Amino acid sequence: MIEFVNEPVSVEIQVRRDGTARPLAFAWRGRRFQIEAWGRESTQTHEGHTLHCYLVQTGGRESWELCQDIETAQWTLTRHWAGGPRVV
Repeated sequence: MIEFVNEPVSVEIQVRRDGTARPLAFAWRGRRFQIEAWGRESTQTHEGHTLHCYLVQTGGRESWELCQDIETAQWTLTRHWAGGPRVV
């Protein structure tokens, strides 16, 4: 089941050699989620904002999409796939 969230989140990152971010964990609704696997990365434009989005998995094999606004550096949890294993 897919859940459209679109809520701001705080994200712990690792800065790669090329200067881009790699999300390591995020906090959402009072809980911290450790990222265990990374999938596709994409750049999207939404309502005039350029977003860099990451498809990630946490424990329990839940999948999430985290997007960072390139201009403001704000992170948003955009989607969550709950229940059952997913491949990213």
